[in-house]
Amino acid sequence: MMIILPRKLRLRSDLTVKQLTARFDRKIIPFKARGSVIGVSSFIKKYRTSEVFYGSRNGGKIRVSHHAPKKTDGSSTTFYGCILPDGEGSVITGRLMKPLSTCIFGGTCIVVSLFLALVCLAIKLYAGAAAFAAAGVLTLLLLFRDSGKSEKLRALLEKLTDNNTKGD
Repeated sequence: MMIILPRKLRLRSDLTVKQLTARFDRKIIPFKARGSVIGVSSFIKKYRTSEVFYGSRNGGKIRVSHHAPKKTDGSSTTFYGCILPDGEGSVITGRLMKPLSTCIFGGTCIVVSLFLALVCLAIKLYAGAAAFAAAGVLTLLLLFRDSGKSEKLRALLEKLTDNNTKGD
């Protein structure tokens, strides 16, 4: 499944904000990427064979991603949201989307490759046009594939907001 446009997610719980943030803190491994490729690489190497959820919480704002075993998924689908009070309970609301850096890099690569394909087409280099168009499509498929991450993130958040379990 492809994820190009952000998808909204809203989950309600009877738990308080404090209980929900405590569950969140127990479920994830604290990690902030801060735009460092080296930091993400060392984190992924540390958890190479483990399936983990990692992210951060700053007050009520949360960010969580999924790491699959034996994968290098530093630009994977991420949930960006917040935990807010809602009557007697609380609500997790936010978006499932690719990181902004991945969107900018991928969009730039696709636009450049398609522009080069049009240039090659204009000067009647059909093999070059096909190669650049294929590079653009390949970039789209590699950078914007979801590979089930949004479903796993949704399942984690549903488990967090489940009122009948302890969330552990």
